[in-house]
Amino acid sequence: MKPTFDPTQYKITAKANWNTVASEYHYNWADKKIGPFKSTGEIVKLANIRPDDKVLDVACGTGVVSKEISQCLGPKGLLVGIDLSRTALGIAKGTISFQNSNFVEMDAENIGFNFKFDKVTCQYGLMFFPDSSKVLESIRKILNKDGMLVVAVHGLAEDVPYFSTIMKPILEYIPDIRPAGTPTVHRFGNPKDLESELAGAGFEHVTVTRYDHAYEPGTFEEYWEDYMHSTANSIRSKIQSHGQETMNKIKQGAQKNALRYEKNGNLVFPWTVLVASGINR
Repeated sequence: MKPTFDPTQYKITAKANWNTVASEYHYNWADKKIGPFKSTGEIVKLANIRPDDKVLDVACGTGVVSKEISQCLGPKGLLVGIDLSRTALGIAKGTISFQNSNFVEMDAENIGFNFKFDKVTCQYGLMFFPDSSKVLESIRKILNKDGMLVVAVHGLAEDVPYFSTIMKPILEYIPDIRPAGTPTVHRFGNPKDLESELAGAGFEHVTVTRYDHAYEPGTFEEYWEDYMHSTANSIRSKIQSHGQETMNKIKQGAQKNALRYEKNGNLVFPWTVLVASGINR
């Protein structure tokens, strides 16, 4: 039997994990605008930021979306970024020079502001919130009438093989690696599910656009090392506790899965991103 999902412990683990990997995540991925971060500009473009807008960036991480938003704002504009990770917020503060910007350590399920925003963005966060409906309802409460929410999520497992190539054999050999009910990276990878989630929270005129990118992690060995030390950081110790033989089987399975994406010795993964928007009426 799988262990029971505990949302509080999940958040504690997520916070510790992001405090550990934030720097590597930022400088090796997000800041380079590679792979899924090619969609960062699309989020900001869709949000149609005006110079005097008040904008909230939820789960802002190291501030890659916030940074692009800040470049659209004028002296009367306001940018606020919230995230669980103090380390990520520190990076965001250090990379954004916009004067009217604030970065606050805050849980997206308990947004605590007594004023309203014109726009809210959230890149690669919605699928990880234990109670995503609560987050969306909280966002609606702090959005002005006709204010806009723009979110980005990763596609389904078959459309984002960077994750599934290794995760499939992990789940094969360690099926209880995570408690049943744990949010997954592909949770809203189906456009209909994403649209339904926003509409169900009360957003109107919901649109979902699919973007297909490519990501090149290098050789299989480079991909494996990067994945295990960044993406799988929070579960790596659990995997290792099953012994080297299990680790070898997982690696062999992943290498077999990766063969179809190999070109001239390097891997080229397709990467689907869904960007959705909704209006608060």
